[in-house]
Amino acid sequence: MATLHRLAAFGAVLAVVAACSAAPAATTGFGAADLAAALGKVPRDLSTVLGLDLPLDLSQLTPVEELEVVKARNTVMERCLAARGLTFTFPPVDPVRDAAKARRHGLVDAAEAAAYGYRDPAVFTPRAAGVQEQPPPEVVAMITGRSDRRDVPSGGCAGEADRALAPDAKPGQEPVSFGLSQQSYEITRTTPPVTAAAAAWSRCMAEAGFRYRDPQAAIGDPAFGAGRASAHEIAVATRDVRCKERTDWVRTWVAVERVVQEALMPHHAADLAREQQHKESQLAATRKIIG
Repeated sequence: MATLHRLAAFGAVLAVVAACSAAPAATTGFGAADLAAALGKVPRDLSTVLGLDLPLDLSQLTPVEELEVVKARNTVMERCLAARGLTFTFPPVDPVRDAAKARRHGLVDAAEAAAYGYRDPAVFTPRAAGVQEQPPPEVVAMITGRSDRRDVPSGGCAGEADRALAPDAKPGQEPVSFGLSQQSYEITRTTPPVTAAAAAWSRCMAEAGFRYRDPQAAIGDPAFGAGRASAHEIAVATRDVRCKERTDWVRTWVAVERVVQEALMPHHAADLAREQQHKESQLAATRKIIG
């Protein structure tokens, strides 16, 4: 399973205990004819395209669910350490508070744009004060399974946690669905409907004096770096959301990506069914651990 890639958000301590390695992106044959057939299924009336959900979402952890797994994994490791006379507390994880905003298609919330510009609201949520202590060497050794003690579990406390979370001891994002999701994103971002909508968005932005090639160029503007958003950034972000709505940029991309994912999925039906069951299994184990 792919690494719980948001572990890094909680500092070097959690990075030490990341046990699952990133899986390569899934690939499948998808040529020009396949894309043309898929694009022919995009609804003509984009007003019927509601929400941001995609077919492959069923097999993937949401940002909140990912952090629920992180919290449960930390909990099991803390118990494992305590059972061996070692005490260490990982940084507190509040999944709802700490989860990074899912922005696959960029900034879409007008209220967030007005308050934070392009920044993720979670960045400005109060967190526990103080500097997180680093684990002592004997704790790291027990977590990683490199301890010389006789009571170290297979794979260390990290291995024990992974076995508690998933039947195959591989918690985290599902590699096939995650890889196909990356593939559908790359396939669709340069399709004619999406680039045409981006051009319309660019013209809309230019009317307000903001000149960007496409929404990715705006959110990636180096001027919008760390810290709180400036008045200029908020103005750009607010106009960005308004122009996306006016030009149907988000609905266009969502509509295109839905049909492309629906075309990709039959090639991996068995894997995706297994992965959906795996996701549900690890979430059940996660919620049993953290309550």
